[in-house]
Amino acid sequence: MAFLPSRFKKKKALKGDFDLLECSKVDVGMTEQECNLPPGYRFSPVDDELVLFYLFNKIVGRNIPLTDVVKEIDLYEHDPDQLPQDDYRHGTKRCEAYYFTNVEQVYSREGKVTKRTTKGGYWKVTSEGKKVTYGDDEIVVGFKTSMLFNKGHVPAPRGTISSFIMHEYRVNPSIVPVDVLNDSIRAKIERFVVCKIVNKEKEARQEGPPAYKLPPELPSHEEDEESS
Repeated sequence: MAFLPSRFKKKKALKGDFDLLECSKVDVGMTEQECNLPPGYRFSPVDDELVLFYLFNKIVGRNIPLTDVVKEIDLYEHDPDQLPQDDYRHGTKRCEAYYFTNVEQVYSREGKVTKRTTKGGYWKVTSEGKKVTYGDDEIVVGFKTSMLFNKGHVPAPRGTISSFIMHEYRVNPSIVPVDVLNDSIRAKIERFVVCKIVNKEKEARQEGPPAYKLPPELPSHEEDEESS
């Protein structure tokens, strides 16, 4: 399981009794530095944590667990290799970057589609609409689209396949309480996403000791010192 301090641990969801606002509640957010992770541990949330604790809470204006790790940018204005290399330090293999962004809907011959082009290439969809589930009852809290970045604006082999993979996450609007799902929130759910970009080239050349996900019950350095 990824790092979740005790103040925002996952809450068990029972069938027919799923409470989105309670399950995603974060009492107080903190910065990465304030989190004080032990050496070797990395930010590596699983899919439902990204949707519930980060994306949903960001959309409705509530606290998120770590306030400075998932940056909000105009992602499609940048090729992935133009983003700060230090952003690709997350995940157990230290090659993941996380971003909030808005997506743009455009019309084509196929109808209404999401714009996937950047200045130097495009994101080719490899898997779309995969369900993101929560709890033993597998409540569908969101949807995941996976993509591969191609350099140039023409398909391979004339274009060039890159080492960057992206997973884009959306909130499932059907789980949002009716007293929360007003027109403004509905519009944000449609256009606002959280993305995880993986640099497979950086993953392949990583050296040194492995990184780990941090169990929620593991104490921080300060707690270790107080108990010794």
